[in-house]
Amino acid sequence: MADAPILAMDVLEWSRHFRCFPGQGEFDLPGFLAPIIKSGYTGPLSLEIFNDGFRAAPPRANAADGLRSLLYLEEKTRERLLQEGQPVANIDTLFAPPAVQAYGGTEFLEFAVDEALGAKLGGWLERLGFARAGQHRSKSVSLMRQGDINLILNSEPYSFAHSFFEAHGPSVCATAIRVKDSAKALERAVAYKGQPYRGLVGPNELELAAVREPDGSLIYLVDQQQGGQHLYDTDFNMHSGVVAKGGLKRIDHMAMALPADSLDSWVLFYKSLLDFEADDEVVLPDPYGLVKSRALRSRCSSIRLPLNISENRNTAISHALSSYRGSGVHHIAFDCDDIFAEVSRAKEAGVPLLDIPLNYYDDLAARFDFDDEFLSELAYYNVLYDRDAQGGELFHVYTEPFEGRFFFEIIQRKNGYAGYGAANVAVRLAAMAKSRSGAVRQAKL
Repeated sequence: MADAPILAMDVLEWSRHFRCFPGQGEFDLPGFLAPIIKSGYTGPLSLEIFNDGFRAAPPRANAADGLRSLLYLEEKTRERLLQEGQPVANIDTLFAPPAVQAYGGTEFLEFAVDEALGAKLGGWLERLGFARAGQHRSKSVSLMRQGDINLILNSEPYSFAHSFFEAHGPSVCATAIRVKDSAKALERAVAYKGQPYRGLVGPNELELAAVREPDGSLIYLVDQQQGGQHLYDTDFNMHSGVVAKGGLKRIDHMAMALPADSLDSWVLFYKSLLDFEADDEVVLPDPYGLVKSRALRSRCSSIRLPLNISENRNTAISHALSSYRGSGVHHIAFDCDDIFAEVSRAKEAGVPLLDIPLNYYDDLAARFDFDDEFLSELAYYNVLYDRDAQGGELFHVYTEPFEGRFFFEIIQRKNGYAGYGAANVAVRLAAMAKSRSGAVRQAKL
């Protein structure tokens, strides 16, 4: 039995609590505006927004998002009119930023650490199969590499990473993405009122175009034609003959924990500045509440960024926000071709993997026609499994969190599986909650 309030989800209720800026919702506003522009309208566009988060947000941030949303609406309306192929006399009055650049995946992730935690994280990554590929020529910055994955550990004093570390502790402070033309990509970001960043550049070092994200972290824009290796050869003393031990290939996705009232702002930031697409919002169960997740991705899907929020104080997302004293990357997924080989090697190397309860595999046996030997192999390696309606398969396993913060995921996709294993989120979060409780009890002993 259950009871529930009687809610009138009429237009008035929708209007009071769920209005948002263009680009943050799912209505086809360009389709609404295009005929108006075709009719010859050249007057102003105004916003009338009411929702619970909007009322509580700082006015400066609201104003910035409002302007960005109108520019985004103009750009998308202009695209719609051009696709129709009919002449529109006043089309040039609409916002026309530089075209979106083609993406080539993630070039590197940069971690803000101090010397001690940098050494500890480096040891973790070595056990995951990464090699110490290089050391910066003039700074306390090291490069870890495996396959097409480049991870930079930055403990340089008086740097952006140092300031980020002081504010948030060990964390991902910057992401570098490959673009066709970094100058044009930066020009587009600035046109959308993004905040460019210029760091301290030493002699003979490359200067990378960068823009600040909503939380102050950085997105570096790296030219594909220049090649990432040129960046490393220029700024690093590369260690010759060093070979990674593992078979991890690339960064599959990177997930973020955000304050609940900032999700819409992040969605608009990525949709406008970088022309990412946003998947539908999903609600995921945590043992201590609910987590809302909305994944962003580049149109080629080479870059994926699930965004997660929770209004319940004891969920995994809320714990991440507390640890970071704000938003932060809470896990990074690495793609591979043979997950059992990778997990076997990781176990032998002493990587702390997340224990999955055995009853999960009993549930798998009821859902899928697996033989006992295969189920035993999944259970032995703590591998989670999912299958979509088209026959795509996902195998994935998680590490324990590093210093109670971010953790790593090893993932193998088969037959075009494009999701993130939503069916397994409940068991993963329950396992992490159990692990977190055990760590707290151990700390009290």
